Amino acid sequence: MCLNSYRSQRSYRGLVGGLWLAAFVMTWMSCFASAGVEPGDIVVSGDAQQTMTYGMDFERLWYWNLKPEQADKLARLAVSECQVDYVRVGIDGGAEFEEGQFDWSVYDKQLDCMTRLQAANPKLKFFASPRPFHEAIHDRYDKNSVQAKNSPYTCFPLWIGVFENPYSDKRKFQQFKWDKAADYLVRQIQFFNRKGFPIAYVDVKNENDVYYFAPELKQMVLRMRQQLGDQMPKVIAPSSYSWRNGVKWMEQAIKTGNADFFDIAASHNTRNQGSPEEFVSLARSLNRPVWNTELHSFHGPDDEAVANTQILWQHIRAGFSGINDWLSLGNRKKTHKMFRNVRGEVEVMRTYYIFKQLVNTSGGGRYLPTNIPDNLTTTAAFIKGDLLTVWVLNSSPKDVKDMTVRLPGRRLTEATIQVMHWGPDNRREGVPSHTKMTAADSFTIDALANSLYCFTVHVAPSEN
Repeated sequence: MCLNSYRSQRSYRGLVGGLWLAAFVMTWMSCFASAGVEPGDIVVSGDAQQTMTYGMDFERLWYWNLKPEQADKLARLAVSECQVDYVRVGIDGGAEFEEGQFDWSVYDKQLDCMTRLQAANPKLKFFASPRPFHEAIHDRYDKNSVQAKNSPYTCFPLWIGVFENPYSDKRKFQQFKWDKAADYLVRQIQFFNRKGFPIAYVDVKNENDVYYFAPELKQMVLRMRQQLGDQMPKVIAPSSYSWRNGVKWMEQAIKTGNADFFDIAASHNTRNQGSPEEFVSLARSLNRPVWNTELHSFHGPDDEAVANTQILWQHIRAGFSGINDWLSLGNRKKTHKMFRNVRGEVEVMRTYYIFKQLVNTSGGGRYLPTNIPDNLTTTAAFIKGDLLTVWVLNSSPKDVKDMTVRLPGRRLTEATIQVMHWGPDNRREGVPSHTKMTAADSFTIDALANSLYCFTVHVAPSEN
């Protein structure tokens, strides 16, 4: 399909989809108008959407110098008490810094991390992503060297992604040797397999949107599949720098007829450029699940963690089904991370507790669309078995009182609703409480200023 034809069809699909959605919302709301639904009510749809999966990110381990018992504690918190599906780890170019030379010791710290994570959760999956190669360069050369100060931003060793004058300001990218890239990734994956860590997912690249494109990456993946057979991980692409770059990369893949080799469409939001909805729309036109494999802006410090969940809800409402944060572990200065290494001991931050509540109540479940009343920041809902959760974010300085949450078509099996609240004055873990149904399919809430809530309702299981 030519790109112009694709764009016109996409515009048509977007128009039709938009008209259908508008009609659906109008019909949905009109159905309840006679039942006393007010404009400020939160109404949870029964039309279940994407299945949710979540991960932690240990792709770089700058601060993995914890006391052994603290490393085990971190593993337990990260992947056992928080029931994530996968952990992101790095493929380290330092293992083959020069072609034909191997140094597997670069993985010693990572293998220790993976061993502890796997012990904490034997069902854990691993997602391998090519680590930015400048990390290996910084490990190899003195910090004041030309190489360390002016290393190129690329995710493959320089004998695979070849530059003219790589350490010069005037460097020029010359060639991506996709066959060598395939063999390189196969060796790394087989190394992890031998160590007892099967790789479930693999990035074909890590950002680098100006060097590595679909035609060559497709050849790389085909060669990998020939070698790995049933050990081949699910392929994630393009893991772009931004939604906008991801759209451009996929459009080029479609134009060249090379959009069929990856299993999951992913983007980062290192900069919030473009639109998550546009990325999701394009990925769904290819019938791909949609992940964010580096969710930026969802972070602390504690006093900003509540408001910063807005980027998380934006992704989920747009249609993203897989989400991991960016670098879960920081040092004592990194108050925005989920975990901090403070003099060898783990400190757990507010963002972790919010994420844990989301993961444990919706991982493996499905997203349910909700409306956003004008006086709230955003809302979201999920169904997982008999658990229905409704999230409400009020990041404004004003309280919102006596709002009704409606669950049309749901049969509740318990009258008690569990509530978790994160506000300006309560502890990192949040404050649990309970409330009661005020009608057969609704309950009334207060959303205090600068607060986040999770309401958990037990309902009769359904097909959704």
